[in-house]
Amino acid sequence: MISFSKNQLIWWQVLILAILLINTFWLTSPVVGIIFGIIYLSLNSKKISDVLCSHMHKGLKNILGLIFILAYISIIYTIVYHVYIINIWVYLFVLISIPIIVEILSFSLHTRHPFLKNFEMRHLNITNLRRFVLPTAVLVLDAVLFYALWQRANVGIIHSPWELVGLKFWAIFALSNILLVITFLDKKTTKNIFLLIIHFLLITTIGITLYPLGFGYDSFIHQTTLDIIDRTGTIEPRLYIYIGQYGMTLFLSKLTGVSIIAVNKILLPLLFSIIWPSSIYYGLRYGFNWSYKASYLSTLWSLVVGFGFATMTTPQSLSYLMVALIIFILPEVNRKKIPLYFLWAVAAMTMTIHPLGGIPITCLAAILSIFRIKRNFLRIFLYYISWLAAAFSLPLMLAIYQYINNTPWTQIFTLNIHNILVMPLINWQSTYNFPLDFIHNIGSNIAWVYIILVLLGLYFIIRANKFIFFKRHLIFTFLLILNFVATKIFLNFNLQISYQKEDYINRIIYLIALSVLPLVLTAFYFLFKEALKNGRAIWQKIWLIIFTVVIVVVSVYFSYPIYDRHGNSKSFNVTATDIKTVQAIEESSNQPYIVLANQMVGVAAINQFGFAHYYNNNFYYSMPLGNNNIYNEFLSMIEGKPDRQTALIAMDKAGVDKLYFVVNNYWHSAKQAIDQASHVADEHWIIDNGVNTVFVYNR
Repeated sequence: MISFSKNQLIWWQVLILAILLINTFWLTSPVVGIIFGIIYLSLNSKKISDVLCSHMHKGLKNILGLIFILAYISIIYTIVYHVYIINIWVYLFVLISIPIIVEILSFSLHTRHPFLKNFEMRHLNITNLRRFVLPTAVLVLDAVLFYALWQRANVGIIHSPWELVGLKFWAIFALSNILLVITFLDKKTTKNIFLLIIHFLLITTIGITLYPLGFGYDSFIHQTTLDIIDRTGTIEPRLYIYIGQYGMTLFLSKLTGVSIIAVNKILLPLLFSIIWPSSIYYGLRYGFNWSYKASYLSTLWSLVVGFGFATMTTPQSLSYLMVALIIFILPEVNRKKIPLYFLWAVAAMTMTIHPLGGIPITCLAAILSIFRIKRNFLRIFLYYISWLAAAFSLPLMLAIYQYINNTPWTQIFTLNIHNILVMPLINWQSTYNFPLDFIHNIGSNIAWVYIILVLLGLYFIIRANKFIFFKRHLIFTFLLILNFVATKIFLNFNLQISYQKEDYINRIIYLIALSVLPLVLTAFYFLFKEALKNGRAIWQKIWLIIFTVVIVVVSVYFSYPIYDRHGNSKSFNVTATDIKTVQAIEESSNQPYIVLANQMVGVAAINQFGFAHYYNNNFYYSMPLGNNNIYNEFLSMIEGKPDRQTALIAMDKAGVDKLYFVVNNYWHSAKQAIDQASHVADEHWIIDNGVNTVFVYNR
């Protein structure tokens, strides 16, 4: 064990701060920034967790300390944004104030901070090195997969990342998962959460590795917003949400010297890889008293809920991660090993990031706080009031959000009782390709699989008399279901294009799926309880390995865009040609104009020129957002007939006399649209030998 005196720790803090400040203003080295940034965050996370979560297991305790620090960063940046502007002084204040607050708390509470408490050199002798063979093999295979992905990065159109990787990738990936499961089952092999962190980092960075220009739609929007805030200190029109995630990204960029773009790309995949497996493992191992085998394997089983949200950084996705964290640490909160104010800290942080995740956590924190009130009358009164408020909190928030975006109240509220109980359809296909059919038939019916697993989990916990462990989880689930029902019945979503109107409903459904994930894992636990015991038949363990690997492979496959015999996700990416296209359009025009193009071309424009122009509160490139936008005209041109009348309607909406119509050659109706537009447009040109075609319409 290594132990420093309080004075020595203060001098370490001063030294680290000095190096970080020198690097920020003079060296500007990402290598120095990353190394000492990690040391800075690790040291203060460890110390704040020693102070505030002293009774927790050290693995989860340090992560909770990191969450405390991230919460502080998010809250401070949000407050400053709303009262002033974000600049270098905010960064310096947060950077310096964190160690000061940590040291004050440590001194006042007389907290000791042991380091490397359980590390002993005898564990590294030749005999014990055999315990590291399997873990090392897993790390080597994951490293090979990282390299393979990096080698196959592409700046052209990618319908699906699986177009760029072949069977060798999947074979090595399956082998890596097999060895990982065996590692957890073998009692003579060293087990460590670090293996899971690296493995989860691999599967969540597939997209950002294969798409070097960017992956997804929303991530570009937030990336551009971050750049504007970094340059100007604010953004107009003023944002009421997201600032917590923006502040976190801006701080880490300054801390490490890494670009905002790079930090924004890696932030959520990295946090997910650390927080998700750690919270599940420690939550089940110590909160539910499961065996270490079941707890480790459950981190892999948990991927049944899907992790598509973690493949790119967005505020909503980050709020999902915070919800998942809270769900799995609830038993420890109930036992008071994790203080209730940690729940409030996460709630406050998540509210600054995205209220769709922040509001449920806040409601849960309020209800659990009310449980601890000793006066019966006051507790009962506040309990029913809180439930009434919590039941309608999300639909009320969504209604207000639409209203401040200029949607009249009369268009927000509706009454849709008839479709409240619509259930997912059973989908079964066969293309005589067994592996692909098998994966798709599981993935396309995952909703029914999930529902069955939830019911199985309920059955097992009732039969085993373990209902008390899940009381808080079911409260949270019931709260979300009430909000889902209220939103489904009473709200319209007129800000969204027709095919995106269910987006917010689906977000609430995913929150519900997260809230019942402990029940799903409980179903798996009881189904494989015998196989997890030592000395059981080898065939039981083989089936357990196969089952776990199938879950991981199917989850990874469906968490990214798909383009195969069974379906086309139509989730396109920004290409180098798209960037050339928007640059050419900008250079060619000397007057106000609008562009009818698919939304990824619009994202390329945002990437190159920011939020340069708006017409009637709508972006000058067609986007499926807002009221009376020009995206419907784009769909009419690309799917129907690209005539001059439709172009004039779009120009009238925007009040301009010039319109560009962009056709990507991957669009299914591209050939027809190009043939027809060639006869009616005033002029046209091609980009990259016809990858994109640009048509010009003048009034």
